[in-house]
Amino acid sequence: MWKTLFVLPLLLAELASGQTIKREDFTVDSDPGVKIFVREITARKRSRKPPILLLHGGGSGAIASFDLPMPGGSLAEDLAKAGNHVFIMNARGWENSTRPDYDTLKRWTIAGSSIEISHDIDAVVDFIRERTKDKQVTLFGWATGGQWMGYYACIYPNRVAALIMLNSLYNEKAPWYFTDAFRSPLDTSQFNYASSPVLRRATKAQVLETWNRSIPNEDKSQWRDSALAQLYAATAVGFYEDSILAVPGGYRAEAFYTAQGKGQWHAKEIRVPILYMRGAYDTWSRPQDLLALQLRLENSPKKQFLTLPEGSHHVFLDRPEKGRAQLIQEITAFNVKRK
Repeated sequence: MWKTLFVLPLLLAELASGQTIKREDFTVDSDPGVKIFVREITARKRSRKPPILLLHGGGSGAIASFDLPMPGGSLAEDLAKAGNHVFIMNARGWENSTRPDYDTLKRWTIAGSSIEISHDIDAVVDFIRERTKDKQVTLFGWATGGQWMGYYACIYPNRVAALIMLNSLYNEKAPWYFTDAFRSPLDTSQFNYASSPVLRRATKAQVLETWNRSIPNEDKSQWRDSALAQLYAATAVGFYEDSILAVPGGYRAEAFYTAQGKGQWHAKEIRVPILYMRGAYDTWSRPQDLLALQLRLENSPKKQFLTLPEGSHHVFLDRPEKGRAQLIQEITAFNVKRK
C-alpha cells in the first residue's frame, strides 16, 4: 500500500534533487516467532561510511518517524543523499514487525523490554553486516530508541562503529516531566504498574501531543510543515486496528527508573564513539542527561555532545532552520570509519 500511494511523489522528489534513491524492504528473524521489518535506503553512489541503523522510540515506528514520503519527512533519505548507507527497523510490536501476543490483562509485564529489543537489534545488525560486508554498524536511536541502542552497545561493542543518541534519557536521578504521571501513589519511588496497561495506545491527536508540547510557539507551523505533521500522525497510527497506535508499553517503566538513576546500563560500559544530541525544547530528555554522560563516559574513545538550540522532540521532522539541517550534518560528520 505504501509503495502504491507514494512512489510518484518520491520519484519526483528524487528527480528534482538529481539523485536516485533506492528503497528495499526485508524481514529478519529475531527470537522464535518474531520477525523484524528492515528497510534499506541508498543513493546511487556507494557510501564510504559505516552503514547506519535508525531505531524509533516508544511512540511512532520507523516509517512514520524516519521515512515519510514528502520533502523534509525522511531523515533516512536525506542521510542517504548526504553519503550514508541507511537502514531503518521496527522493533517487535511496532508497525509491520511481529506483534507479540502480550496478555493485555496481565500486570507487572515489561512488554518490549530492553532485553527483548536488544535481540531485535542484534538480528538486524547481523543482517546488515552480512549484506554490506562491513564488520560494524553505526547505531542511531531516538528517545527510547537511544536507550535501547545504548544497552545494545554495552553488550556488543565489537559490532558497533559508533553510537548516536537523540533526545534520550540517561541513567541520572533528576527532575523529569513524566515522573508524576508514571509513579505509584503508594510508593513514589516505584513505577505505577497497577494503572499502566501492557500496550501504549494513542490516537492521532495524542501522537502529536509530545511534538506539540516541545514546540514553544502557539503557532506550530513556525517549527514544522502542517501537512507533514498530519502525514506523520496518520502514518503513525495507520498500521494498527481502528487507527489507534498500540505498541508495547514496557519502555515507560524502564524510562521511569532510568530517570531516577536506576537504568539498564551505565556510561562506563560504553566503549565505542558516542554522539549525544538533544533539542533544547525536548521534554523527554533532560540537560542533566547530557551532563552526566559527559562526566561518566570514561571508556569511550570519542565523545561529542550537542544541544540543538531550537530543537523539539521531533527535530528530524522540523523545519531545516529549527535544527533538522544541523542534525543531518552532525550525524553525517560523526559517521566515519575509524581505525
